[in-house]
Amino acid sequence: MTTTPAVRTENDALIQAIDRQQVPDELVPGLIYGYKLGDRVEVVDLSDKHLERPRRKTGRVVVEDIASFVHYYKKHADTSSEVFVDIQGGVITAVLDAHRPTPDEDLDRDETARWGEHRLVLRLEETPAWKRWVGSDRQLVPQQRFAEFIDDNRADIRTPSAAEMLELVQHFQAVTKVTFNSATILANGNRRLVFTEETDAGAGTKGQIEVPSVLELGIAPFTDSEPYVVAARFRYRIQGGGLQMGILLDNADDVRRDAVSTVVTRLQDELGIQIMRGQPSS
Repeated sequence: MTTTPAVRTENDALIQAIDRQQVPDELVPGLIYGYKLGDRVEVVDLSDKHLERPRRKTGRVVVEDIASFVHYYKKHADTSSEVFVDIQGGVITAVLDAHRPTPDEDLDRDETARWGEHRLVLRLEETPAWKRWVGSDRQLVPQQRFAEFIDDNRADIRTPSAAEMLELVQHFQAVTKVTFNSATILANGNRRLVFTEETDAGAGTKGQIEVPSVLELGIAPFTDSEPYVVAARFRYRIQGGGLQMGILLDNADDVRRDAVSTVVTRLQDELGIQIMRGQPSS
């Protein structure tokens, strides 16, 4: 008959040590103790994992929208909770168990310190449209690729109209076997690109395309922000008869920071709190 050996628990080790009237060594004060029992050392771990429930709230919760942040904050925050915003990074962090205010001098014990280990993070998510336009900022590409990009993202362009942009895209897609010769700035600020189309007979046919100087975009930096008007200035380069085109966004970083500040204002108004600029200590 096979006998299954009994499983020793931390309590078993503690009881045996007490029977021997042995003084434990504190490996981690108040939490982990070591006892020398014969030729071995028993460790007793009294941390939260052995309790019926944790002694305090800990953890780092990351949410993706304002509604989720508000819901979790209202459920777990108290009057000493603190909130910080990293404007450049688009990250808002709440330290739910932040230190309490400094006590009055007549108190016997300072009970203000807390662990700061229960945190709520709102990481603002950039919209796909914002990523596409910012990713193309200051990038010159061949005319066909630029025409495809404009065609794919026409829904984000407020001015010129969708019909005008479609006509421009179709024009660029039609003139493939051409040599671009020059460009001039018109009185209205638009650019006129002059090209010579290659023919089998050898004598080229001249043509021209008028391109708007500025595209007015309507795009939201984050999923929780309203669309902003962003100017995308047309850029081009004629080199060896080939044409490269691109856009230059005006003040995209300023727009992004303003969108973060707007989210901060919404949270302050809804939660009745003050959000500090910076990052909490780790």
